[in-house]
Amino acid sequence: MNNNEILEGSLFSPHVQPKKLFFILHGYGDNADNFIHVAATLNLHEWEANYIALNAPSPVPNYPAGRQWFNLYPNGIYISEAGKEEISIIRSEVQSTVKLIKQTIIITKNKFKLSFRDCFIIGFSQGGIMTFELGNNLQHQLGGLAIISGRIMENKLITNNHLLNTPFFISHGNQDDVLPVKNFYDSCEFLETNHFTYEKYLLSGDAHTISPQAIDLLQKFIKKNL
Repeated sequence: MNNNEILEGSLFSPHVQPKKLFFILHGYGDNADNFIHVAATLNLHEWEANYIALNAPSPVPNYPAGRQWFNLYPNGIYISEAGKEEISIIRSEVQSTVKLIKQTIIITKNKFKLSFRDCFIIGFSQGGIMTFELGNNLQHQLGGLAIISGRIMENKLITNNHLLNTPFFISHGNQDDVLPVKNFYDSCEFLETNHFTYEKYLLSGDAHTISPQAIDLLQKFIKKNL
């Protein structure tokens, strides 16, 4: 493992020796510099936490300032119309990206002599998709996972007990026109079927955004699970 195998990011680090670490995964077309502001909004001093907004590994075509965790248009076909070959491409990219996120977390937490349980992952939109994929690929229990205005792509029965025992938060705006609210209902059904310990919130009037209401609910979730 070396520094070429980890993701770059932007930091909000109010503590020399934090007790908790939050890794924040932005949405499609965004970047870490633009997304780190979420940390200051979310942070409570008594948590003694530092925050790292990670940059997705690939630029969005024709938009170099924007990043993507995986290609939404494999073979030029949008993900919702993807066939077997395109799904295979997406899965391969997701696995490669999960590896990078995992290695970044390991290096960062080891620097502060913290455990996986001291780490929380918060993902918005496409970053929310990656949040679940990361948790499902880890053989360690995290402090918590949060998906805001995202979705769960997995549809197989979950056998990873580390993931099943990780506290889970999911929220979605009922006015979301980027990832329609059906994604929220489908994701909650999946969590219920697999017997996750989770909190779900459908936010009235919210579009595809991280609203003050979402931040407030997320803070309450974090307090319960620190």
